[in-house]
Amino acid sequence: MSSIPANELETVRDWLRYAISRFGEMKLAFGHGSVDAYDEAAYLLLHASHLPLDRLEPFLDARLTQGERQSLAHLFSRRIDDRVPAAYLTHEAWLGEFRFYVDERVIIPRSFIAELLPGGLESYVGPADGVKSALDVYGDGLRQFALLPRTYGLRFYRELEQSRAGSAVAAEAPSAGPGRPRRRARPRRKR
Repeated sequence: MSSIPANELETVRDWLRYAISRFGEMKLAFGHGSVDAYDEAAYLLLHASHLPLDRLEPFLDARLTQGERQSLAHLFSRRIDDRVPAAYLTHEAWLGEFRFYVDERVIIPRSFIAELLPGGLESYVGPADGVKSALDVYGDGLRQFALLPRTYGLRFYRELEQSRAGSAVAAEAPSAGPGRPRRRARPRRKR
């Protein structure tokens, strides 16, 4: 296990710089919402510190408590040493403005198609007011279509879960909070 100098890292800026350096040194892979070491380090810092995910700058020089530093040391050790994806560490993944609860039993949802949903599918399905119903069959499928009811205001929308693991995660998932509907993630394939 890496030795993270938690007592030497006092501010959010210190932790950010340290994490970016270590992520690069360990050649971590990104792609579940983060494009590089900076994005992922910032996300993990803000999430673990219970700060708004869209505002890093005001907090860069904030000093962290000893308890916060220990929590961050544990979080970054899991990311660096065990190479656990950030989504599994935070139990959340994002598709646009939608937050999905995830854990190791499911595939981390990610999709470029999700970015097309707010108005971008008209060339495939016609105008939104003409779409009356949809069926989302998933298991290892394209789970982002769970966003269709909100995008198209569908009254008749059915989901067919093909995985017990995916159903269990959805049943155990905590509420996503105000303004963020809980969504379940796709189950991960067994190896």
